Amino acid sequence: MQDIFRGRRAELKILDKKFKQNGFIMTVLYGRRRIGKTMLINKFMHEQNCKSISFTSVERGETELLSLMTEAVLTSLSPELLGSISFNSFETLFEFIGKQARNERIIFFIDEYPYLAKQCPYIQSVLQKIIDTQWKSTKLFFILCGSLVSFMKDEVLAESAPLHGRSHLELKLKPFNYLETAEFLEGYSLEEKAIAYGLTNGVAKYIEQFDTSLSLEENILEQFYSIGGYFSEEQIKTIVSSERQSPGIYNSIISAVATGHTKHNEIRSFVGNEDVNYPLKVLCNAEILEKRIAKRPYYVLNDSMTEFWFRYVNRATSLINAGNGSSYYYANVKNNLHDFMGKIFEKMAKEYLMLHAGQNAFPILTEITDFQDTVKNEEKKLVPIEIDLLGKCGKNILLLGECKFKNSPFDKAEYEKLMDKIKFIPANQPLLCIFSLHGFTDYVKENAKNCKRISIEEMYCDSITYCS
Repeated sequence: MQDIFRGRRAELKILDKKFKQNGFIMTVLYGRRRIGKTMLINKFMHEQNCKSISFTSVERGETELLSLMTEAVLTSLSPELLGSISFNSFETLFEFIGKQARNERIIFFIDEYPYLAKQCPYIQSVLQKIIDTQWKSTKLFFILCGSLVSFMKDEVLAESAPLHGRSHLELKLKPFNYLETAEFLEGYSLEEKAIAYGLTNGVAKYIEQFDTSLSLEENILEQFYSIGGYFSEEQIKTIVSSERQSPGIYNSIISAVATGHTKHNEIRSFVGNEDVNYPLKVLCNAEILEKRIAKRPYYVLNDSMTEFWFRYVNRATSLINAGNGSSYYYANVKNNLHDFMGKIFEKMAKEYLMLHAGQNAFPILTEITDFQDTVKNEEKKLVPIEIDLLGKCGKNILLLGECKFKNSPFDKAEYEKLMDKIKFIPANQPLLCIFSLHGFTDYVKENAKNCKRISIEEMYCDSITYCS
Protein backbone atom coordinates (compact mmCIF):
# COMPACT_ATOMS: atom_id res chain seq x y z
CA MET A 1 0.00 0.00 0.00
CA GLN A 2 1.40 3.37 -1.03
CA ASP A 3 1.02 6.64 0.85
CA ILE A 4 -2.73 7.35 0.82
CA PHE A 5 -2.00 11.09 0.90
CA ARG A 6 -0.63 11.02 -2.64
CA GLY A 7 -4.24 11.45 -3.72
CA ARG A 8 -4.87 14.37 -1.36
CA ARG A 9 -2.04 16.71 -2.32
CA ALA A 10 -4.42 19.34 -3.68
CA GLU A 11 -6.50 19.41 -0.49
CA LEU A 12 -3.40 19.61 1.72
CA LYS A 13 -2.13 22.51 -0.38
CA ILE A 14 -5.45 24.35 0.00
CA LEU A 15 -5.46 23.86 3.78
CA ASP A 16 -1.83 24.95 4.07
CA LYS A 17 -2.53 28.12 2.07
CA LYS A 18 -5.41 29.02 4.41
CA PHE A 19 -3.29 28.23 7.46
CA LYS A 20 -0.67 30.76 6.37
CA GLN A 21 -3.22 33.57 6.32
CA ASN A 22 -3.36 35.81 9.37
CA GLY A 23 -6.14 35.91 11.94
CA PHE A 24 -9.09 33.65 12.65
CA ILE A 25 -9.86 31.05 9.99
CA MET A 26 -12.83 28.67 10.00
CA THR A 27 -12.86 25.63 7.72
CA VAL A 28 -15.80 23.30 7.10
CA LEU A 29 -14.82 19.85 5.82
CA TYR A 30 -17.41 17.22 4.95
CA GLY A 31 -17.89 14.08 2.91
CA ARG A 32 -19.08 10.50 3.06
CA ARG A 33 -17.77 8.14 5.74
CA ARG A 34 -14.36 6.51 5.24
CA ILE A 35 -13.43 8.99 2.54
CA GLY A 36 -10.30 10.05 4.47
CA LYS A 37 -11.36 13.30 6.17
CA THR A 38 -9.87 12.55 9.59
CA MET A 39 -6.63 11.23 8.08
CA LEU A 40 -6.35 14.37 5.95
CA ILE A 41 -6.73 16.73 8.91
CA ASN A 42 -4.40 14.66 11.10
CA LYS A 43 -1.79 14.81 8.34
CA PHE A 44 -2.32 18.57 7.97
CA MET A 45 -1.99 19.17 11.73
CA HIS A 46 1.13 17.01 11.89
CA GLU A 47 2.80 19.22 9.28
CA GLN A 48 2.12 22.48 11.16
CA ASN A 49 4.44 23.86 13.81
CA CYS A 50 1.78 24.84 16.34
CA LYS A 51 -0.42 23.48 19.10
CA SER A 52 -3.45 21.53 17.93
CA ILE A 53 -6.61 20.30 19.66
CA SER A 54 -8.35 17.28 18.18
CA PHE A 55 -11.78 16.27 19.49
CA THR A 56 -13.97 13.55 18.01
CA SER A 57 -17.66 13.80 18.90
CA VAL A 58 -19.39 10.59 19.91
CA GLU A 59 -22.97 9.65 20.72
CA ARG A 60 -22.85 10.49 24.43
CA GLY A 61 -24.69 12.80 26.80
CA GLU A 62 -23.92 16.51 27.02
CA THR A 63 -22.06 16.26 30.34
CA GLU A 64 -19.75 13.53 29.09
CA LEU A 65 -19.11 15.35 25.82
CA LEU A 66 -18.10 18.50 27.72
CA SER A 67 -15.79 16.43 29.93
CA LEU A 68 -14.19 14.69 26.94
CA MET A 69 -13.66 17.97 25.08
CA THR A 70 -12.20 19.58 28.21
CA GLU A 71 -9.69 16.73 28.48
CA ALA A 72 -8.71 17.11 24.81
CA VAL A 73 -8.29 20.89 25.15
CA LEU A 74 -6.24 20.81 28.35
CA THR A 75 -4.06 17.93 27.15
CA SER A 76 -3.06 20.01 24.13
CA LEU A 77 -2.87 23.49 25.63
CA SER A 78 -2.26 23.21 29.40
CA PRO A 79 -1.59 19.62 30.52
CA GLU A 80 -0.53 20.87 33.96
CA LEU A 81 -4.18 21.92 34.56
CA LEU A 82 -5.64 18.45 33.94
CA GLY A 83 -7.72 17.41 36.91
CA SER A 84 -7.43 20.78 38.64
CA ILE A 85 -9.93 22.87 36.66
CA SER A 86 -13.22 22.22 34.92
CA PHE A 87 -15.67 24.17 32.78
CA ASN A 88 -19.38 24.40 33.46
CA SER A 89 -20.35 24.98 29.83
CA PHE A 90 -19.08 24.74 26.28
CA GLU A 91 -19.14 28.54 26.10
CA THR A 92 -16.65 28.94 28.94
CA LEU A 93 -14.46 26.22 27.41
CA PHE A 94 -14.52 28.01 24.04
CA GLU A 95 -13.63 31.28 25.79
CA PHE A 96 -10.60 29.53 27.31
CA ILE A 97 -9.50 28.37 23.85
CA GLY A 98 -9.93 31.89 22.48
CA LYS A 99 -7.74 33.40 25.19
CA GLN A 100 -5.01 30.85 24.44
CA ALA A 101 -5.16 31.70 20.72
CA ARG A 102 -4.90 35.47 21.11
CA ASN A 103 -1.20 35.63 20.31
CA GLU A 104 -0.39 32.25 18.78
CA ARG A 105 -1.78 30.07 16.02
CA ILE A 106 -3.74 27.12 17.46
CA ILE A 107 -5.68 24.52 15.49
CA PHE A 108 -9.02 23.40 16.98
CA PHE A 109 -10.45 20.39 15.12
CA ILE A 110 -13.93 19.06 15.94
CA ASP A 111 -14.51 15.77 14.11
CA GLU A 112 -17.97 14.23 13.60
CA TYR A 113 -19.53 17.56 14.53
CA PRO A 114 -23.14 16.44 13.79
CA TYR A 115 -23.05 14.12 16.84
CA LEU A 116 -22.19 17.07 19.07
CA ALA A 117 -24.80 19.33 17.46
CA LYS A 118 -27.56 16.74 17.70
CA GLN A 119 -26.85 16.06 21.38
CA CYS A 120 -26.43 19.77 22.20
CA PRO A 121 -28.68 21.65 19.73
CA TYR A 122 -27.73 25.02 21.19
CA ILE A 123 -24.04 24.49 20.32
CA GLN A 124 -24.54 26.17 16.93
CA SER A 125 -25.69 29.41 18.56
CA VAL A 126 -22.86 29.21 21.11
CA LEU A 127 -20.30 28.88 18.32
CA GLN A 128 -21.94 31.72 16.39
CA LYS A 129 -21.68 33.98 19.43
CA ILE A 130 -18.11 33.02 20.36
CA ILE A 131 -16.88 33.48 16.78
CA ASP A 132 -18.50 36.91 16.47
CA THR A 133 -17.50 38.22 19.91
CA GLN A 134 -14.10 36.63 20.57
CA TRP A 135 -12.57 34.19 18.12
CA LYS A 136 -12.62 36.55 15.13
CA SER A 137 -9.90 38.63 16.83
CA THR A 138 -7.69 35.60 17.58
CA LYS A 139 -5.29 33.41 15.59
CA LEU A 140 -7.45 30.29 15.97
CA PHE A 141 -7.62 27.91 12.99
CA PHE A 142 -11.01 26.24 13.56
CA ILE A 143 -12.06 23.11 11.65
CA LEU A 144 -15.56 21.61 11.71
CA CYS A 145 -15.75 18.17 10.12
CA GLY A 146 -18.67 15.81 9.55
CA SER A 147 -19.68 12.64 7.73
CA LEU A 148 -23.44 13.22 7.77
CA VAL A 149 -23.53 15.04 4.46
CA SER A 150 -27.15 16.19 4.63
CA PHE A 151 -26.63 17.64 8.13
CA MET A 152 -23.47 19.51 7.15
CA LYS A 153 -25.20 21.01 4.11
CA ASP A 154 -28.49 21.87 5.83
CA GLU A 155 -27.38 22.79 9.36
CA VAL A 156 -23.90 24.25 8.84
CA LEU A 157 -23.62 25.61 5.30
CA ALA A 158 -27.21 26.57 4.44
CA GLU A 159 -28.23 30.24 4.51
CA SER A 160 -30.61 29.57 7.42
CA ALA A 161 -27.89 27.94 9.56
CA PRO A 162 -26.46 29.92 12.53
CA LEU A 163 -22.90 29.42 11.26
CA HIS A 164 -23.64 30.48 7.69
CA GLY A 165 -21.19 33.05 6.36
CA ARG A 166 -18.58 32.46 9.04
CA SER A 167 -16.43 29.89 7.27
CA HIS A 168 -13.46 30.94 5.16
CA LEU A 169 -13.12 27.56 3.44
CA GLU A 170 -15.77 24.96 2.62
CA LEU A 171 -14.18 21.74 1.42
CA LYS A 172 -16.13 18.70 0.29
CA LEU A 173 -13.88 15.65 0.21
CA LYS A 174 -14.74 13.32 -2.66
CA PRO A 175 -13.61 9.79 -3.52
CA PHE A 176 -10.45 9.36 -5.57
CA ASN A 177 -10.98 9.23 -9.32
CA TYR A 178 -9.90 6.15 -11.28
CA LEU A 179 -6.40 7.51 -11.91
CA GLU A 180 -5.79 8.39 -8.26
CA THR A 181 -7.12 4.99 -7.19
CA ALA A 182 -4.70 3.28 -9.58
CA GLU A 183 -1.73 4.82 -7.76
CA PHE A 184 -2.38 2.47 -4.84
CA LEU A 185 -2.70 -0.68 -6.97
CA GLU A 186 0.80 -1.21 -8.32
CA GLY A 187 1.30 -4.56 -10.00
CA TYR A 188 -2.28 -4.92 -11.19
CA SER A 189 -3.20 -4.85 -14.88
CA LEU A 190 -5.20 -1.87 -16.16
CA GLU A 191 -8.34 -4.01 -16.31
CA GLU A 192 -7.80 -5.12 -12.70
CA LYS A 193 -7.22 -1.52 -11.61
CA ALA A 194 -10.49 -0.52 -13.24
CA ILE A 195 -12.38 -3.34 -11.50
CA ALA A 196 -10.78 -2.46 -8.16
CA TYR A 197 -11.91 1.12 -8.70
CA GLY A 198 -15.45 -0.13 -9.24
CA LEU A 199 -15.34 -2.31 -6.12
CA THR A 200 -13.98 0.47 -3.89
CA ASN A 201 -15.65 3.53 -5.44
CA GLY A 202 -12.33 5.30 -4.91
CA VAL A 203 -12.92 5.49 -1.14
CA ALA A 204 -9.65 5.62 0.79
CA LYS A 205 -10.65 3.17 3.54
CA TYR A 206 -11.94 0.65 1.00
CA ILE A 207 -8.81 0.85 -1.14
CA GLU A 208 -6.71 0.18 1.97
CA GLN A 209 -8.35 -3.24 2.27
CA PHE A 210 -6.82 -4.41 -1.02
CA ASP A 211 -3.50 -6.18 -0.50
CA THR A 212 -1.64 -5.94 -3.80
CA SER A 213 0.54 -8.90 -2.86
CA LEU A 214 -2.65 -10.91 -3.49
CA SER A 215 -4.45 -11.23 -6.80
CA LEU A 216 -7.59 -9.18 -7.42
CA GLU A 217 -9.71 -12.32 -7.14
CA GLU A 218 -8.09 -13.28 -3.84
CA ASN A 219 -8.87 -9.82 -2.48
CA ILE A 220 -12.49 -10.05 -3.61
CA LEU A 221 -12.92 -13.46 -1.98
CA GLU A 222 -11.22 -12.38 1.25
CA GLN A 223 -12.92 -9.01 1.70
CA PHE A 224 -16.41 -9.68 0.30
CA TYR A 225 -17.04 -13.43 0.52
CA SER A 226 -15.26 -14.55 3.71
CA ILE A 227 -16.25 -14.52 7.36
CA GLY A 228 -14.61 -11.47 8.90
CA GLY A 229 -14.08 -9.75 5.55
CA TYR A 230 -14.07 -5.97 5.71
CA PHE A 231 -17.20 -5.73 3.57
CA SER A 232 -19.33 -7.86 5.88
CA GLU A 233 -23.10 -7.55 6.16
CA GLU A 234 -22.86 -5.67 9.46
CA GLN A 235 -20.26 -3.26 8.11
CA ILE A 236 -22.17 -2.44 4.93
CA LYS A 237 -25.50 -1.88 6.65
CA THR A 238 -23.74 0.39 9.15
CA ILE A 239 -22.31 2.41 6.29
CA VAL A 240 -25.57 2.86 4.40
CA SER A 241 -27.70 3.48 7.50
CA SER A 242 -25.47 6.13 9.09
CA GLU A 243 -27.85 8.98 8.30
CA ARG A 244 -31.09 7.20 9.23
CA GLN A 245 -32.65 5.88 12.41
CA SER A 246 -34.90 3.27 10.74
CA PRO A 247 -32.71 1.72 8.05
CA GLY A 248 -35.07 -1.04 6.85
CA ILE A 249 -36.90 0.87 4.12
CA TYR A 250 -33.69 2.64 3.09
CA ASN A 251 -31.76 -0.61 2.67
CA SER A 252 -34.66 -2.00 0.62
CA ILE A 253 -34.62 1.04 -1.66
CA ILE A 254 -30.86 0.75 -2.14
CA SER A 255 -31.28 -2.95 -2.93
CA ALA A 256 -34.00 -2.08 -5.45
CA VAL A 257 -31.85 0.43 -7.32
CA ALA A 258 -28.78 -1.82 -7.19
CA THR A 259 -30.72 -4.64 -8.85
CA GLY A 260 -32.12 -2.53 -11.68
CA HIS A 261 -35.39 -1.21 -10.25
CA THR A 262 -34.57 2.44 -10.84
CA LYS A 263 -37.85 4.22 -11.56
CA HIS A 264 -40.19 5.43 -8.83
CA ASN A 265 -42.96 2.90 -9.45
CA GLU A 266 -40.42 0.06 -9.75
CA ILE A 267 -38.83 1.00 -6.43
CA ARG A 268 -42.20 1.26 -4.70
CA SER A 269 -43.27 -2.14 -6.01
CA PHE A 270 -39.95 -3.70 -4.94
CA VAL A 271 -40.29 -2.50 -1.33
CA GLY A 272 -43.91 -3.67 -0.99
CA ASN A 273 -45.81 -0.58 -2.16
CA GLU A 274 -44.71 1.52 0.81
CA ASP A 275 -44.48 5.30 0.44
CA VAL A 276 -40.94 5.94 -0.81
CA ASN A 277 -41.06 9.70 -1.46
CA TYR A 278 -39.47 10.79 1.81
CA PRO A 279 -36.82 8.00 1.95
CA LEU A 280 -35.82 8.78 -1.64
CA LYS A 281 -35.44 12.46 -0.74
CA VAL A 282 -33.30 11.56 2.29
CA LEU A 283 -31.07 9.23 0.25
CA CYS A 284 -30.59 11.89 -2.43
CA ASN A 285 -29.81 14.59 0.14
CA ALA A 286 -27.25 12.23 1.68
CA GLU A 287 -25.80 11.71 -1.83
CA ILE A 288 -26.25 7.95 -1.62
CA LEU A 289 -28.69 8.14 -4.54
CA GLU A 290 -28.85 10.57 -7.43
CA LYS A 291 -32.04 11.40 -9.28
CA ARG A 292 -31.50 11.61 -13.03
CA ILE A 293 -33.90 13.86 -14.94
CA ALA A 294 -35.57 12.36 -18.00
CA LYS A 295 -39.11 11.97 -19.34
CA ARG A 296 -39.36 9.21 -16.76
CA PRO A 297 -36.93 10.18 -13.97
CA TYR A 298 -34.82 7.39 -12.53
CA TYR A 299 -32.37 6.87 -9.68
CA VAL A 300 -28.77 5.67 -9.61
CA LEU A 301 -26.46 4.75 -6.74
CA ASN A 302 -23.51 7.09 -6.24
CA ASP A 303 -21.41 4.44 -4.46
CA SER A 304 -20.39 1.54 -6.70
CA MET A 305 -19.12 -0.52 -3.75
CA THR A 306 -22.57 -0.34 -2.16
CA GLU A 307 -24.14 -1.24 -5.50
CA PHE A 308 -21.85 -4.26 -5.87
CA TRP A 309 -22.63 -5.43 -2.33
CA PHE A 310 -26.42 -5.22 -2.66
CA ARG A 311 -26.32 -6.71 -6.15
CA TYR A 312 -23.80 -9.52 -5.72
CA VAL A 313 -23.11 -10.10 -2.02
CA ASN A 314 -26.37 -9.50 -0.16
CA ARG A 315 -27.95 -12.79 -1.26
CA ALA A 316 -24.80 -14.71 -0.34
CA THR A 317 -24.67 -13.77 3.35
CA SER A 318 -25.91 -17.18 4.56
CA LEU A 319 -23.27 -18.98 2.50
CA ILE A 320 -20.60 -16.53 3.65
CA ASN A 321 -21.53 -17.10 7.29
CA ALA A 322 -21.32 -20.83 6.64
CA GLY A 323 -17.77 -20.38 5.33
CA ASN A 324 -18.71 -21.11 1.73
CA GLY A 325 -18.97 -17.67 0.16
CA SER A 326 -16.46 -18.56 -2.55
CA SER A 327 -18.92 -21.01 -4.13
CA TYR A 328 -21.42 -18.20 -4.63
CA TYR A 329 -18.72 -15.97 -6.13
CA TYR A 330 -17.65 -18.57 -8.70
CA ALA A 331 -21.22 -19.52 -9.59
CA ASN A 332 -22.86 -16.10 -9.73
CA VAL A 333 -20.35 -13.27 -9.70
CA LYS A 334 -17.05 -13.97 -11.45
CA ASN A 335 -18.51 -14.11 -14.94
CA ASN A 336 -20.69 -11.05 -14.29
CA LEU A 337 -17.95 -8.62 -13.26
CA HIS A 338 -17.81 -7.08 -16.74
CA ASP A 339 -21.57 -6.53 -16.64
CA PHE A 340 -21.21 -4.79 -13.27
CA MET A 341 -18.37 -2.68 -14.68
CA GLY A 342 -20.50 -1.25 -17.50
CA LYS A 343 -21.69 1.79 -15.53
CA ILE A 344 -18.33 2.11 -13.76
CA PHE A 345 -16.57 2.33 -17.13
CA GLU A 346 -18.99 5.09 -18.14
CA LYS A 347 -18.04 6.94 -14.95
CA MET A 348 -14.35 6.50 -15.78
CA ALA A 349 -15.00 7.89 -19.27
CA LYS A 350 -16.70 10.95 -17.78
CA GLU A 351 -13.72 11.51 -15.49
CA TYR A 352 -11.36 11.16 -18.46
CA LEU A 353 -13.33 13.71 -20.49
CA MET A 354 -13.32 16.21 -17.63
CA LEU A 355 -9.57 15.74 -17.12
CA HIS A 356 -8.95 16.37 -20.83
CA ALA A 357 -11.51 19.14 -21.43
CA GLY A 358 -10.08 21.73 -23.79
CA GLN A 359 -7.18 19.48 -24.83
CA ASN A 360 -6.63 17.35 -27.95
CA ALA A 361 -9.88 18.57 -29.57
CA PHE A 362 -12.01 17.59 -26.57
CA PRO A 363 -14.65 20.26 -25.85
CA ILE A 364 -15.13 22.17 -22.60
CA LEU A 365 -18.08 20.49 -20.90
CA THR A 366 -20.10 21.65 -17.91
CA GLU A 367 -22.12 18.44 -17.59
CA ILE A 368 -21.76 14.83 -18.71
CA THR A 369 -24.62 12.42 -18.19
CA ASP A 370 -26.23 9.51 -19.97
CA PHE A 371 -29.33 9.68 -22.15
CA GLN A 372 -32.44 7.53 -21.84
CA ASP A 373 -35.60 8.17 -23.80
CA THR A 374 -38.31 6.66 -25.97
CA VAL A 375 -38.41 7.82 -29.59
CA LYS A 376 -40.31 7.03 -32.77
CA ASN A 377 -38.34 5.04 -35.32
CA GLU A 378 -38.77 5.09 -39.09
CA GLU A 379 -41.85 2.86 -38.77
CA LYS A 380 -43.34 5.38 -36.29
CA LYS A 381 -43.03 2.85 -33.49
CA LEU A 382 -41.90 3.89 -30.03
CA VAL A 383 -38.53 2.38 -29.18
CA PRO A 384 -36.27 3.00 -26.16
CA ILE A 385 -32.77 4.31 -26.76
CA GLU A 386 -29.85 4.73 -24.40
CA ILE A 387 -26.61 6.59 -25.02
CA ASP A 388 -23.83 6.21 -22.47
CA LEU A 389 -22.35 9.70 -22.73
CA LEU A 390 -24.01 13.01 -23.45
CA GLY A 391 -21.81 16.04 -22.83
CA LYS A 392 -23.14 19.59 -22.61
CA CYS A 393 -21.86 23.12 -22.23
CA GLY A 394 -24.90 24.99 -21.02
CA LYS A 395 -27.78 23.76 -23.18
CA ASN A 396 -25.60 22.83 -26.15
CA ILE A 397 -24.88 19.14 -26.72
CA LEU A 398 -21.22 18.97 -27.74
CA LEU A 399 -20.36 15.29 -27.25
CA LEU A 400 -21.96 11.87 -27.57
CA GLY A 401 -20.30 8.58 -26.76
CA GLU A 402 -20.45 4.88 -26.04
CA CYS A 403 -18.50 2.73 -23.56
CA LYS A 404 -17.88 -1.03 -23.72
CA PHE A 405 -16.18 -3.00 -20.95
CA LYS A 406 -16.01 -6.47 -22.47
CA ASN A 407 -13.50 -9.09 -23.59
CA SER A 408 -13.82 -8.36 -27.31
CA PRO A 409 -13.11 -5.25 -29.41
CA PHE A 410 -15.75 -2.63 -30.15
CA ASP A 411 -17.19 -3.97 -33.41
CA LYS A 412 -19.16 -3.07 -36.52
CA ALA A 413 -22.58 -3.87 -35.05
CA GLU A 414 -21.96 -1.69 -32.00
CA TYR A 415 -20.68 1.16 -34.14
CA GLU A 416 -23.67 1.03 -36.48
CA LYS A 417 -26.05 0.89 -33.52
CA LEU A 418 -24.43 4.00 -32.06
CA MET A 419 -24.72 5.86 -35.38
CA ASP A 420 -28.42 4.93 -35.56
CA LYS A 421 -29.08 6.22 -32.05
CA ILE A 422 -27.39 9.59 -32.42
CA LYS A 423 -29.82 10.51 -35.22
CA PHE A 424 -32.42 11.08 -32.53
CA ILE A 425 -30.31 13.54 -30.54
CA PRO A 426 -30.84 17.27 -31.27
CA ALA A 427 -27.16 18.10 -31.58
CA ASN A 428 -25.22 20.00 -34.26
CA GLN A 429 -22.12 17.97 -35.18
CA PRO A 430 -21.20 16.76 -31.70
CA LEU A 431 -17.85 15.09 -31.09
CA LEU A 432 -18.31 11.30 -31.05
CA CYS A 433 -16.27 9.25 -28.56
CA ILE A 434 -15.95 5.50 -28.13
CA PHE A 435 -14.30 3.99 -25.05
CA SER A 436 -13.34 0.31 -25.17
CA LEU A 437 -11.63 -2.12 -22.82
CA HIS A 438 -10.23 -4.27 -25.63
CA GLY A 439 -9.76 -1.87 -28.51
CA PHE A 440 -11.55 -1.73 -31.83
CA THR A 441 -12.03 -3.98 -34.84
CA ASP A 442 -10.43 -3.05 -38.15
CA TYR A 443 -13.87 -2.08 -39.48
CA VAL A 444 -14.37 0.46 -36.69
CA LYS A 445 -10.85 1.84 -37.11
CA GLU A 446 -11.48 2.31 -40.82
CA ASN A 447 -15.03 3.71 -40.68
CA ALA A 448 -15.05 5.65 -37.41
CA LYS A 449 -12.30 8.07 -38.36
CA ASN A 450 -14.41 11.01 -37.23
CA CYS A 451 -14.82 9.44 -33.78
CA LYS A 452 -12.41 9.72 -30.90
CA ARG A 453 -11.48 6.11 -30.10
CA ILE A 454 -10.08 5.75 -26.59
CA SER A 455 -8.72 2.44 -25.31
CA ILE A 456 -8.19 1.64 -21.65
CA GLU A 457 -4.44 2.05 -22.23
CA GLU A 458 -5.05 5.63 -23.38
CA MET A 459 -7.38 6.27 -20.44
CA TYR A 460 -4.59 5.39 -18.02
CA CYS A 461 -1.53 6.53 -19.96
CA ASP A 462 -2.67 9.49 -22.05
CA SER A 463 -3.07 11.54 -18.91
CA ILE A 464 -1.41 14.54 -17.35
CA THR A 465 -1.66 13.14 -13.84
CA TYR A 466 -0.81 9.46 -14.15
CA CYS A 467 0.82 6.88 -16.38
CA SER A 468 0.97 3.20 -15.45
